[in-house]
Amino acid sequence: MTDGPISSWERLYHLLEPEKLPWNAGKPDPELVKLVESGFLKPGPALDVGAGLGYDAVYLASKGFQVTAVDIAASAVKLAQERASEAGVADKIEFKTGDILRLSLEPAKFSFVNDRGFFHYLRGDERGTYIKLLPSLLADKGLALLRVYSENEPPTLGPLRYSEAELRKLLEGAFMFEGLKDSAFEGAVKGKSLVALLRKR
Repeated sequence: MTDGPISSWERLYHLLEPEKLPWNAGKPDPELVKLVESGFLKPGPALDVGAGLGYDAVYLASKGFQVTAVDIAASAVKLAQERASEAGVADKIEFKTGDILRLSLEPAKFSFVNDRGFFHYLRGDERGTYIKLLPSLLADKGLALLRVYSENEPPTLGPLRYSEAELRKLLEGAFMFEGLKDSAFEGAVKGKSLVALLRKR
């Protein structure tokens, strides 16, 4: 991503109050909470991609995960840091401002990657780069939770829409699908989504 997208994301944080941002769920992702509360997802090093306002990162840290939270917008990172401080978990989260496709991150470091609404913004070469990057950041048999807009959500100029077949075609080379189901985003815009639980091959 170039300076253009960085400026675009940053601009939205200046134009809108946090509670009016369309991706602001106001709480951690329900599927993430289910995974943790069920015991299926064990605490360990976790990467939160496109961390936004930090609800997922703060939740994971409160449950014993060592979190690296990345967002391209400095304003998002600042708000997430404030949330982490208020929750008393700031020392358990490493915040990074930048493009995940260009950051230097330790290979095979993470046992879990959380992607709530980042993947569906990628197109062309950037999508291909991310599909190769994601498994390289995961430890052996590591898990990833991916939430994207579903083909059942009317298209706009923003995020791509995906069918189950499209997601499988793109990701089955690097991942086994532990689960794939219809759902919906939380927040001001409750768009129809697909949620995939992936395990590194």
